[in-house]
Amino acid sequence: MTNRTRPPFCPENSSLKHFSLKISFVKPSLFIRALACIGALVLSLISLTATAQDMQYRARLSPMPTTPQTKSTITGAGEALATLSGTTLTLRGDFSGMSSAATAAHLHFGPPAQPGPVVATLEIAAQTSGALSASIELSVEQLRALTANSLYVQIHSESNPAGELRGWLFPKK
Repeated sequence: MTNRTRPPFCPENSSLKHFSLKISFVKPSLFIRALACIGALVLSLISLTATAQDMQYRARLSPMPTTPQTKSTITGAGEALATLSGTTLTLRGDFSGMSSAATAAHLHFGPPAQPGPVVATLEIAAQTSGALSASIELSVEQLRALTANSLYVQIHSESNPAGELRGWLFPKK
């Protein structure tokens, strides 16, 4: 057995017979990669925190003719407020001044100024003024559409079955 010197902080009766400390230096390129990975991790955590919070959206409902013939027959206005919590979109709103009683209301998929298919049916009063509401579980595709401003609320009426009021959901500021 070789005779090794004991570190000054190690008592004689210690079981620590040999202590060595090796310091190695990391190559700069590896250090930069490690920093980039840590930065990406921090940004991901921040993103998850922001996603965990409820997101608020608003749609201003206004007359939107579906054909040139309906331009003079549609009237009214309204607003829909939506809250996204996880994948659940809770929608509440009101409308007034429509040319005839509401017959249906839907959430549609489509970019601004372009009609699209129905995503969900909303609850609505069959009147010229009233409230609308819904609680909708959105799919991944529908969540993407919401964040891309490609979901809109549309109210249909007796005199305008193709739709009288329409408004796209945009983040509420």
